[in-house]
Order: sequence, then structure tokens, then C-alpha cells
Amino acid sequence: MPEKKRKMALLGHETDVTEVDIVEKKNERMAEYTLEDGSVIRFIAYPTAVIRIDGQYNPDGTPIYLVLNQPLTTVISSPDNMKKKQ
Repeated sequence: MPEKKRKMALLGHETDVTEVDIVEKKNERMAEYTLEDGSVIRFIAYPTAVIRIDGQYNPDGTPIYLVLNQPLTTVISSPDNMKKKQ
């Protein structure tokens, strides 16, 4: 699918951006966290869109991208005292 140019509100003003399709995914990894309350959760952020900010570049000359994502959190375990009584 071709790139899609549009305007997007960024930092309080309309900015020209280009939505760029993802054509390949590699190394999708979940992060696992043990919390202070004893629970263990896994987290991954699934990209829903990648946006290139037109005319904006990092100091090394590479374009600036924003990744819009949908987080997914899974509870792996939690202490019995944290669970709802049935």
C-alpha cells in the first residue's frame, strides 16, 4: 500500500506527516515484570501505525518517526491474597 500523507496535531499545531506501512516484523518480545505486590505481568506494545514527521530529522539526518501502539498486558500470576474471593 502506498504511503499516506496527512496532517496530524503535534505539540499544539497541525504538522504534515506520512503514514508508512509495516512490511515485516522481527523479534517481537514480551517484557516480563515482577511487581512489588508479588504479581508477575507480561507486556508488549503492538504497533498500529508508523508515522514519519515530514521535514523533521534527528541530528544525524535520519527522519523522525512516531509509533502508535496498542499495549497488551497479561497477568501471569498473582498472590492468592490479591485475588477476588469467589
